[in-house]
Amino acid sequence: MNKYTAAGLLTAAVGGKRVLVVSPHGRAVQEAVRVVHDVVPDLTWRRANGDARVTLPSGGSIVFVTCSQLRGASADIVLVEDDRDLNAELLHELRRVIHGSEHGEIVRY
Repeated sequence: MNKYTAAGLLTAAVGGKRVLVVSPHGRAVQEAVRVVHDVVPDLTWRRANGDARVTLPSGGSIVFVTCSQLRGASADIVLVEDDRDLNAELLHELRRVIHGSEHGEIVRY
C-alpha cells in the first residue's frame, strides 16, 4: 500500500464507510497499518493481539486483516492488497463481507 491508497481509504472512512483491508500475511498487515498511521497518526488506533483498526469520529473505520481472518467480517469497501491468491472460494467469502452493504465494493490493488 502507498500513501495515495491510504488517503483514498481514509476519505471513504471519513464519509462513514467501513473499510476492510485484506492483506496476504501478517507482515503485509503491519506495513499497511504503518502507511495509514503515517498519514493520520492522531486518530484512535487499536493494535493488539492481531486486531488492527482505526476508528474515525464520523463513524467510519478501517480494519486490517489477513485472508484467514475474514470470517464474520462486514464492510462497505474491501481492498484486496494482493490478488494473486484470489480464487473462487476467497471471492465468495469477500462477497459475504459486503453482502449487508447497500453499495458494497471489492477493490483489487
